[in-house]
Amino acid sequence: MNDAFVTFLSVTDLDESAAFYEGCLGLVLVVDQGSCRIYRVSESGFLGICVSDRPVGAPGLIVTLVRDDVESYCAALVADGLVFERPVAHNERFGITHAFLRDPDGHLVEIQRFDDPDWAAPSTE
Repeated sequence: MNDAFVTFLSVTDLDESAAFYEGCLGLVLVVDQGSCRIYRVSESGFLGICVSDRPVGAPGLIVTLVRDDVESYCAALVADGLVFERPVAHNERFGITHAFLRDPDGHLVEIQRFDDPDWAAPSTE
């Protein structure tokens, strides 16, 4: 794979954040670099977490995981004890169904499904 996308988040406790992203959300660890861990989100999309001794969190940043099974996935997370900041709801304006929760460092995590199943289809133009 030559073309991919990785977004890195700074975290204060690597093990606690790994437990959230890997253990709670079920992301698959693909690279453990010691102070950073990289998780597969899609075929060519990845989320990295790196421990930092500087303040973490970025106001306005939203980590969005797009899933077809928003309702059942979120229900399973609630059953596992996670607390959602905003429960599953449909957003007519953006044509999505989504819910929000926070990771251990306060990063906003959105679980989302687009109403249009072809939202990411290649452009024909």
